[in-house]
Amino acid sequence: MAVIGTFGSFTAARLGIYASQSALNVTGNNISNINTKGYTRQRLDLVSLHSDGDARYQNSYNLNIGYGVLADSVSQLRDPFMDIRYRDMNSSVGSYEAMVKGLDQLVDILDEVGQGTGEFGIIEGAFNEVVQMLNNLNYRPGTEEYDTIVRSAMQSMTRYFNSYADSLAVVRENLTQDLKEDVESVNTILEQIRDLNVQIRDAGLFGDQALELRDARNVLIDELSGYMKIDVRYDMEKIDEFSSIERINISIANSGTPPIKLIQGIYGTQLEMPEMAALRNPEFDPSKPQCNKYISQESDLAKGIIKYTNNEREALRDNAGAVLNDNTAQGRLTALGYNGNALDAATFYDEANMGPYLIKNPDGTFTGTSDRNAATQVDNAMKNSEENRLWMQLKPLVDEQGRYMRDQYNQEIKETVDLSDVQLYGSLQSKRELITEEGEFASQEDIDFDENANIKRGVPYYQHALDSLAQQFAKMFNEANRLNFDQVKEAYVLVADPADPNQKVFADKDGNPFRDPDGNTISETYFDDVLQQIADVKADNTKTEKEKMDEIEALELEAYDKMELLRQSGELVPEWAFYNGGVLLSNKGDGNDPTNITAANITISKDWSTGAVRILNTKKPDTFDPRNPDKPLEHTTADDNIYHMISLMDQKLEYKAGTTVDDAKGGEDTFFKGTFQEMLANINLTLAMDKSTANGQYNSYTQKALNLENNRQSVSGVDLNDEATSMMMFQKSYSAACQLMTTLDSMLDKLINGTIR
Repeated sequence: MAVIGTFGSFTAARLGIYASQSALNVTGNNISNINTKGYTRQRLDLVSLHSDGDARYQNSYNLNIGYGVLADSVSQLRDPFMDIRYRDMNSSVGSYEAMVKGLDQLVDILDEVGQGTGEFGIIEGAFNEVVQMLNNLNYRPGTEEYDTIVRSAMQSMTRYFNSYADSLAVVRENLTQDLKEDVESVNTILEQIRDLNVQIRDAGLFGDQALELRDARNVLIDELSGYMKIDVRYDMEKIDEFSSIERINISIANSGTPPIKLIQGIYGTQLEMPEMAALRNPEFDPSKPQCNKYISQESDLAKGIIKYTNNEREALRDNAGAVLNDNTAQGRLTALGYNGNALDAATFYDEANMGPYLIKNPDGTFTGTSDRNAATQVDNAMKNSEENRLWMQLKPLVDEQGRYMRDQYNQEIKETVDLSDVQLYGSLQSKRELITEEGEFASQEDIDFDENANIKRGVPYYQHALDSLAQQFAKMFNEANRLNFDQVKEAYVLVADPADPNQKVFADKDGNPFRDPDGNTISETYFDDVLQQIADVKADNTKTEKEKMDEIEALELEAYDKMELLRQSGELVPEWAFYNGGVLLSNKGDGNDPTNITAANITISKDWSTGAVRILNTKKPDTFDPRNPDKPLEHTTADDNIYHMISLMDQKLEYKAGTTVDDAKGGEDTFFKGTFQEMLANINLTLAMDKSTANGQYNSYTQKALNLENNRQSVSGVDLNDEATSMMMFQKSYSAACQLMTTLDSMLDKLINGTIR
């Protein structure tokens, strides 16, 4: 202003008093909230009051002097870049914290060190006890008492396997339940953020900054960042032709263009993990033209730019309102003014191959479909299911009243968004991987959805590894306690084949041709033929190792089934009358089935538990004394087979993923070679390495997150020393403004009353 008005100076002093008083109020609010979680330090924004115009009677001697100070607004001291860095780091903390907690549960089960007797672990000690009992039996072959002791040691070991497997299943189920609860927590956070956005928006319409509501929202956003990696951005939402208001957008980080949104202003989504889910097509890629049904409205036909979409509401339509798709578009595009080259047939949409979902046909093939409900449904988050995929999806964005968000074409967005195996990063993803990842046992389908699936190990990996150990142990000891294939025809009585007297078949205990449950006889040459077929398969260079392994296993299982039938009903020759070998370990206690054994079901076979089968001390037949043919058979006292069983504990065996999991991608590859005890140690070592890596990462990210939080608090947190300094400064300015008013009063009094005379 040109010249201070008579009472204008009082206004300047009055505004100074108001400003200082308001600043003191803000300082007091900061101090009172010094321990409030999420509170952001506030600052009074002051502006100088001035006039843009010139005084009516201004002259060259006038000075432009301001009108005082105005308290413009109250703002928060936050550094957006520090928020971004902290939330990114918090996602890593959440990820590895969940991983460490999950692996800790596995360590409590599988870590053998110090859990057994002496220096041995539990199963390690059980292995050693089996060896010790076999050594005792070695000196007393055929002794029933020591056979029972060996059986008891074996039974203890199988129960440990069962216990470990049951505990792993419980951990997996608990983690699944924990993940479901985390999904509910995320949904609650998203709902609360959406509701706060509504309140902040309403306050903003009336000019209120709603700083406390923003603090509450920031706390929720920080919490959300621990569950998943998010991207937080702000833009301006147009309210009407003349005004706009700030809007927050929260999306899943690195989820593509456009990103997958969780929150957009007053609209929010919810995370779902249903018990059953549509089988997804790993070949589906929404970024590829051939995976999209329609030509998008975003296409610029005049410039020859064609974009694609899978949403009908976004599709380009011709003058008749018909939707354009690749299969019928060329002529109609030309009619619409598209002058580009003809569309490549390779870009034509082919739902049968490129649909986002799959229908599994009776013959095992798959057909693509875009209909989620028509697709084959698979276990997703079903209780006690071992086949859970744990696929997640997002509901459409809705407001508080459940109204759908609208797109740029003013059409409601109702699509459910599928999240891939790798789109999330944080505690949700880590728990999901702990529940589903199989490591070396991963299938091709797993790798199609996640290219790193074969190096990620969760609970299923350790379950399969323990199953592999149990299967290998059962297989080796069952084989050791049965005749070799080439010995069977020597051990059992043969009689003429009723269908062909020139051929021989095995006899039953009544001297008649032995027949299996289907009424078929077993030829004398059957087991020799099996050996030849196995040799032919091994020499076949046209088959993969996995195919060879599967074919040989099928031949052996069928042969062992027939051998078991002969053991039960066939007639032994005198030299083999002592033979009482058979299946030692079975997949259930009330049977003798050695197939499909796992750590959860391995047990002592029924016949061994009842004494019908015993440890076979040798596979050598009794002999005649050639010098005295009439002398009874000399029963062999050899115990070479017991030596063989003992040596099995030191034999380095190959472990292949395909033996345990049929669809394992690296089924024919050996993932470990060693003894039973070395395999057990390898399981523990792998767990220890995974745990050590996760611990190291967790500690590193936690420290970094703490440093970032300290840096963030140095900007946005309340510091008592700073506030005390501000309080003294504003108290002095308040006193000075009051003194100014007193001085002005004195001056005016002198001017008015002292100049009358």
